[in-house]
Amino acid sequence: MRRRKGERGKRHTTDMVDTVIVQLNESNPEPNAVLNPANIKLESDNREEGEEDEEEEDGNSQSPIAVLEDDEEDEDDADSVIDKTNTPEPSVSFLECCTRANLPSEVTIASWEIYYHAVQRVSLEGSEAAWQLSAIYYYLLSKGIKRRGKASRLLTQPFPISILTIANTFDVSVAELIDKTTRFAEIIHSRKMRRYLEYIRRLQEGLAVTCVIFKKFCKVFNGIFEEVKESTHNCPSSYELFTILWTYFLVMKSRLPTDDLINNYQLLFSMIDHLYTEMSSLQDGIVYHLNQEFVGNLIDKDCTILRALCTNFGGSVLDTRHFYQHTYKKMDKTGLPTSWDFAEFRDEIINASKDAYDSYLLLRGSIDERVFIPSPEDFSMVFKDQFVAANVLKISHTGRLFMDAEFLNTISNNQCLEKLSHGKAGLEKLSQGREQPKVPCVEYNLELGQYPEDDASNQAHERLVRIIGGWKLERSKLKEMCERMSDSPMATILLKSDELTSKFERTLFEERGESSQMTFMTNFHHDLRKELEKVFLIFMEKIIVAEVAKKVREEDLVNVVRREEFLNSVFCFCVELVLFSNGYDRPFPWSADVCDCHPFMFHKVIDLMISHEKRLSRQMVQHFSRIEENVIEYYAWKSDSPLWQMVIRCPFANFQEFGEDWADKLNTYSPMKFTPLKKSSSDELRDELGRPIVPQNQTSRTLRIFLKRTYFTAARRLQELTDRIAMATRPKSQCWSVFDYLLRNDTLIFMDRHLDQIILCCVFVIMRMHGSSVTFHEIMAQYRRQSSSAMYVYRNVSVFRDQVDEDNPVPVNLKETISERLEAPPKSKTTVDVIKYYNIEFLERIKHIVKQIDTAPDEDLMEMPIPTSHGLAPVRVYLTQNVSIQVLPRTQYKESRQERAITHLERSGRTLENALSNGNE
Repeated sequence: MRRRKGERGKRHTTDMVDTVIVQLNESNPEPNAVLNPANIKLESDNREEGEEDEEEEDGNSQSPIAVLEDDEEDEDDADSVIDKTNTPEPSVSFLECCTRANLPSEVTIASWEIYYHAVQRVSLEGSEAAWQLSAIYYYLLSKGIKRRGKASRLLTQPFPISILTIANTFDVSVAELIDKTTRFAEIIHSRKMRRYLEYIRRLQEGLAVTCVIFKKFCKVFNGIFEEVKESTHNCPSSYELFTILWTYFLVMKSRLPTDDLINNYQLLFSMIDHLYTEMSSLQDGIVYHLNQEFVGNLIDKDCTILRALCTNFGGSVLDTRHFYQHTYKKMDKTGLPTSWDFAEFRDEIINASKDAYDSYLLLRGSIDERVFIPSPEDFSMVFKDQFVAANVLKISHTGRLFMDAEFLNTISNNQCLEKLSHGKAGLEKLSQGREQPKVPCVEYNLELGQYPEDDASNQAHERLVRIIGGWKLERSKLKEMCERMSDSPMATILLKSDELTSKFERTLFEERGESSQMTFMTNFHHDLRKELEKVFLIFMEKIIVAEVAKKVREEDLVNVVRREEFLNSVFCFCVELVLFSNGYDRPFPWSADVCDCHPFMFHKVIDLMISHEKRLSRQMVQHFSRIEENVIEYYAWKSDSPLWQMVIRCPFANFQEFGEDWADKLNTYSPMKFTPLKKSSSDELRDELGRPIVPQNQTSRTLRIFLKRTYFTAARRLQELTDRIAMATRPKSQCWSVFDYLLRNDTLIFMDRHLDQIILCCVFVIMRMHGSSVTFHEIMAQYRRQSSSAMYVYRNVSVFRDQVDEDNPVPVNLKETISERLEAPPKSKTTVDVIKYYNIEFLERIKHIVKQIDTAPDEDLMEMPIPTSHGLAPVRVYLTQNVSIQVLPRTQYKESRQERAITHLERSGRTLENALSNGNE
């Protein structure tokens, strides 16, 4: 009976609409054939004749209200209160907009009924036209989206008209359309609502990706093409070419298997490479668009177009080339231009991709993404980098601004692009991320976003000069602050500065084998020494001023400033800064050796120094971030490291799991961490459960920070490696559980070894435990593709020589403690590859724990921390596992540009002063 009542309501509405449409047609000399009253009456009569048949069919009613009632679960709904037989006639403005949009009559009538149905439920605030448009969009989608079965990218019933065309007639922006339609779906509340909202979510994500890609496309177009304002019979204008290429891209984008950001970047570069090659082969016409400067660079560098695009506009050459060969070449290119000869095939070139994309839009029911193309009057902004694509979405066809623009917040939302970057597994990974602890980036990357970025590496020295400025010791705050202290540390600071700068200069002389007589390079090194002296004193000034402002006790501050290991660490930082700024390639720990500073102590001052100088460039901060990573992965674990004495006093096992406690106040070191260590009581404190209580002294704080940073580094590398070998969720947790057990309970395994060596072994033992066919060589092949990989890691694992004795190998002592290892006489060591190390030692150390890990339930395993990321940077997608990369050997040192220039002058017999004077002339 409900279905019969709905039909009566629809026929009644049709009768009322007839008179209104007749009035419109009388005022319109060319009436819309689709909205002909006779057609509407005929359809109504046909429905009346077949009413009994439709009543017997389940779910085939043509009434939109009946369709909604079919989908609703409760009969005692708001619909039962609404009198559907008294639906008023559509407004004149609504019918006028539908007429201009060429909407079929059944869509007009059904959308009006749904709109009125929503008005009776709630009070709709805002633009009436926007709500009416959302009713049309909702109706068209409800006819095409399946209620059951696997979701499809295409609708079961295509749209009669593009939704953007309809939106333009209603003068509603894209942002407002999506915002209102989402809310409209919640008002109607049908069983399809979940699928409907999922469709809108995918639509939002697609537009978010397109916004990013369009911005990149504008830069590429601006970089490789010249502006041609007028078109000819054989050469289009820049606006026409831009429209053709963007439409070409949208057609190819619709044929991608997954609509993620990385694939779209690679598709864009592959398409431009293909089209650029075709255009270059022509002798006339479209070839005039090519930017001759870009062409010249290709010829001079003997570079392929694809490589130039990736280099100039940010892309991975290897991944893009793989995408081009194995995906782009095999993609269906039906409906796309086959020739770019405009003199003969102009209409085909312009209309081929346009017709293909128009057809796809109606089948997909999505927003026409050609909306981003600026108007011909504003097109010149593309060549001036002034066009903002996202603004198009919040402005209607006539320029009316959507003030809320909530959808634009979705575009800039990190979670939206995070789901896209992970592809189909995005939702699963996000749900895991909510449960797993996340390590904030500030924990490791030293707040890189707060520092300025230089345009070129040669500007690093100019930035160092600006930091030094006109600083003079005589009128500095350093001298003033020290003189105020009862026991001034000024003499200690100056003595250390003179001692270490002299050693720095002397070491440079010795490396080059120079004599004591003054040469051009000697003068240059002397200038470096002067820079180093000033930089060291400037940083000491900043540290003392900052600590005094914190009202630190003068006695404690003087003790820290006079500590030799603290002064050496600060000076080591200044050496690295001066070397980096002057282009010297002295790999770490060269500076630590010069300053008699252990890398573990040096890494404690890195974030302290950076926090006191905000004028460091982004490249400078990244340089120190890489050094800190080297310390955490290798140098801190060397047998001569101060870390081991700290671990003896306060083992890692005493620290509780961090859980969500990654971002507390104890994340960074301070100068006070260099105060003398207090000896802990011989009686170990324990809580009521018998667990040791970690005393809150400087040792425990230092180890706690170091332990968290070690976890971050290991989690990031283990996550990347396990992703590359396609490891499942449970094996990942098992890998992390094994690594955590070794770090806390068998810390000795890390002595004189690299963090990655232990990670590789952990991954392999879990793969073996699950019966995987992945070999150790395949794991190492995936490891070599990581940015942090190094050949010596898997070829040189430190072991005792008696462990590899061919005649009588000595097994590893599993009960040996850290103290026993350090106090015992030094034993001869050698290196083996990581596979041999796994067999002779690692497997023995973890045999007992692997059995427990294998049978442990999921809730007892440790979740791997997920390092968070900031911004909209795309996440790398690994397209293949069968690419071999050979790392070429590097020389130990590489001369800087200054060294090479001065050496050349010496060989030619010219003086530096003459060279400079000739250059000025």
